[in-house]
Amino acid sequence: MKAQMTKILSVFLVLCIWGTAVADTTVRAVWICSVNDGKTMDDVRAANSAWVRFMHANVDDAISSVILTPVVGNIEAGRFIYADDFPSFDVWNQSRDASDTDAGKKIDAALDEAGTCDSNSLHLAEIS
Repeated sequence: MKAQMTKILSVFLVLCIWGTAVADTTVRAVWICSVNDGKTMDDVRAANSAWVRFMHANVDDAISSVILTPVVGNIEAGRFIYADDFPSFDVWNQSRDASDTDAGKKIDAALDEAGTCDSNSLHLAEIS
């Protein structure tokens, strides 16, 4: 009985340590984009805000998104970056499923109308 309790406590401790490590890790999708002709950054912001509201309503309130615009550096005018954070790969997968719905496709169409993204990547983001 004592050996079983020791094993159970050991497994519990490992899960607690693993859970703490995972709590400081998110999944980040990064999109490098340009504002479309006839559109402005205000259009980009409006489309992105609609996407965040849609994700909160249909997937998870922990999803967040920022728009990065250059202040200093060698980046051409009209370029920007979306950086979307998801609490896990599971939530990121759920966001993809939500984007495949009719409502999700409308949100994505509004994003495409405001800007064109020519590069994207998915990252494991760890707090250091």
